[in-house]
Amino acid sequence: TINDTRGSLYVPLLHQWTKANALFKPPVINQCRTIELKLTKLWHKAVETSLGKRNLARKNEFLHTLDTLFDILTCKCSIQLCSESNCSHSGKRENNSHIDCGCPREKKIPVLELEFIKAQRTKAEGQGSIQMGSIDYSETKKQIANAKKREQIREREQKKKMKSEEAIQREEELCQDVYHFFDSSSDEQEATSDDIGRLFVSFKKSSPINVNATKLSELVDLSLEVLEPPLTTSLTSQELRNIKETPM
Repeated sequence: TINDTRGSLYVPLLHQWTKANALFKPPVINQCRTIELKLTKLWHKAVETSLGKRNLARKNEFLHTLDTLFDILTCKCSIQLCSESNCSHSGKRENNSHIDCGCPREKKIPVLELEFIKAQRTKAEGQGSIQMGSIDYSETKKQIANAKKREQIREREQKKKMKSEEAIQREEELCQDVYHFFDSSSDEQEATSDDIGRLFVSFKKSSPINVNATKLSELVDLSLEVLEPPLTTSLTSQELRNIKETPM
């Protein structure tokens, strides 16, 4: 069935790409679901062609695709060789190609493979100008180490971001506690001020002094409800002398 065929093709296909370069994995290449859909589409074309359901032009087009790269790269940007652009670096460096790529960094084609991908995408019949050879163990080891290092950096950045977010959250909670404290203190202070004001008014409820008294019981009106002793500050010096000199 198509599912069995697709499953049997997916693993060796992925292995072939990974063998070429350890960086050929998602998201540099398509995700599993996308690759399976491409294999299914290619399978249906093969069945239609074998059953004679395609005209000559479409049949020739399909046969041509069998000899070209089964492209599962995410990046489809155009690659140009140095020799094609009269680049001064032509033949003077390991990588002799250029690519004007606007893809995210994690989806870019590895620079070392640009020339190979260019050759595979543009080959007409038979073999391309560059073929996939055996695994370069030294380069593969380096790529795996670099990929692991980038993953560690990403994890550290993620942890740093999480700690920063937690610190911001704690600071916000602390600010809320401080605001709540001052709001509560303000309410209590207003209540205390009101109480003091009421007490201040009550303190003023003191009995007036009778400056014409001839005995102690006449100095103040004891029938009044007072909360404070009589205040002498409202008396003149002469009135105070008269009270002191009057025998009681």
